[in-house]
Amino acid sequence: MAGTARVFIVNQVHQADYRVFFVDQEYQEQNAQIIKGGQLVGQEHQADVKVFIVDQEYQATIKIMRKNFPK
Repeated sequence: MAGTARVFIVNQVHQADYRVFFVDQEYQEQNAQIIKGGQLVGQEHQADVKVFIVDQEYQATIKIMRKNFPK
């Protein structure tokens, strides 16, 4: 799925498939391949993957650097 995931950021954690936390170093990334290289979409119905951005690392199912997050 790497490079092809269409990603949408949801407003509520219960709507998300994954919880995302931004890390500073590449070695800290975990499960990043799920969305890395993907494309950010504007509508929920267009998405393959729905994510919620969390502010605590322990809450995350995906840890990714900002530069690798879909644009």
